[in-house]
Amino acid sequence: MSKSKNLHILAESAVCVGVAVVLSMITLFTMPLGGSVTPFAILPIITVSLRHGTKWGIATALVYSLTQLMLGMANVLAVPVKNLQSIVLCAALDYVLAYTIIGFTGLITRRYQNKRVGLCVGVCVTGFGRLFCSFVSGVIIWAQYAPEGWNVALYSLAYNALWCVPDTVIVLAMCLALSRVRVLSLLPT
Repeated sequence: MSKSKNLHILAESAVCVGVAVVLSMITLFTMPLGGSVTPFAILPIITVSLRHGTKWGIATALVYSLTQLMLGMANVLAVPVKNLQSIVLCAALDYVLAYTIIGFTGLITRRYQNKRVGLCVGVCVTGFGRLFCSFVSGVIIWAQYAPEGWNVALYSLAYNALWCVPDTVIVLAMCLALSRVRVLSLLPT
């Protein structure tokens, strides 16, 4: 790949991270202990993964995850057990891994001949990956917030599904809508 092509993709990726950050600040619903539904904030990151492949998708998603980590540092520092292990686990699970997973959407999508089916599977699998990271974080780090009598794993799953599933559905709907517009097609060629 030529140097100018790489610079073009780098610039596009940077713009997508910026747009994703702005969209992430517009929340449709915010959970009391973290997690929110946004108007398709991760769509720009998915777009990079679809248009430019896994390497660029993961790199862009990682930059986005680190940006979200910086913006959410107050949440990370609010972990119930204040020790380095809890803080690092929270940062890794709730931010770095949860958002970097989005970079794999293009890789998953390309495995399907029917591109719309691939897009659905890619968005759903990476959405499930985000949910899984938050679920594990809820069980390991945030367990003390489970209401008395609740199973911690069930509580973490229910809590995180309340924001992650709608967020994923909104992104999936927008991806499918944009995939129908030829000029804005998100589907890989």
